[in-house]
Amino acid sequence: MAPRALTFDVTDAAATGESLTQTAWLFLPPRPAGAPAVLVCLAGGTYDKRYWHPEVPGRSGYSFAEHLAARGYVVVAVDHLGVGGSSDPAGANGLELLARGDAAVAHQIAERLRAGTLAAGLAPADLPLVGVGHSMGSCLTTMVQSTARPYEAVVLLGYGVQISNVYEEDNSAEALETRIAESERIFRETNGIGPEATSCVVPRGLLRQLFHAPDVPGEVIAADDAAESRVPVRAASEVTTPGFVAEFATSIDVPVFLGLGAALDVSPDPHGEPANYRASRDVTLHLVEGSAHCHNFAGNRAVLWDRIAAWVPGALVSSVKATAGVTAR
Repeated sequence: MAPRALTFDVTDAAATGESLTQTAWLFLPPRPAGAPAVLVCLAGGTYDKRYWHPEVPGRSGYSFAEHLAARGYVVVAVDHLGVGGSSDPAGANGLELLARGDAAVAHQIAERLRAGTLAAGLAPADLPLVGVGHSMGSCLTTMVQSTARPYEAVVLLGYGVQISNVYEEDNSAEALETRIAESERIFRETNGIGPEATSCVVPRGLLRQLFHAPDVPGEVIAADDAAESRVPVRAASEVTTPGFVAEFATSIDVPVFLGLGAALDVSPDPHGEPANYRASRDVTLHLVEGSAHCHNFAGNRAVLWDRIAAWVPGALVSSVKATAGVTAR
């Protein structure tokens, strides 16, 4: 399945004084008009939209986007600002800026879909949007929903509120800004980045044990490494700070699907994570057996993908009922 290229102007939303665009790939199901939802997918740090549609020479079955499109969903894989084919804003690009851009993209997807201008040959449709994020993309999906509310449900993969600091520094008792500054210091030091750099490419070898369990073939890891994208330093520092996303998670009142690797992932207490979404009446936790952090390369990836495909329709019903209940009161 060849993706269609999309571009979104996020200049006004970003509000940096620069002309900024974000790029994305669109994957259509066989019958787009009958799609249950649009999955808006945000990748994690060191990844771009290719995380959702990796190309592994001699191997197939690693594309989340193709798999979910075959299950009937419209899938849009988005590059954050400062990542992949999207614009690289000047200055320190933190998660707040990236979230503003991603929120603008989500709203434009819905608007263009209703107007029939999202892609050539795609008829106007009013489909619900579901936010799907992995790692830093999960953090951003949470922030986008908390601040802009474009989604009827969210799928948060490979991230948690009280994550383990990937650099193994015990700084959880300090104030958030101090912890972010410390995370940035460690990030720059670990990756050999000077004080002036606003983005970088992280040596993947430093993350291999966290990203991939032993069931991932070497040639798949090599293809994954070859597709690495730059990552904004400030955003990477914030997302690796335990507790950064807590204030946003508390306001999520739509259904939440939490997915984490059962072998190894960033949350030290996966079963404690659902308690962070107390405003939601519908929280599901799924542990991907045998998987490390990057679930889309794991041996049981299709189990996770099918679980998400089956979960979304029920979550949308739950979301509608919850909204109706609020309206009735």
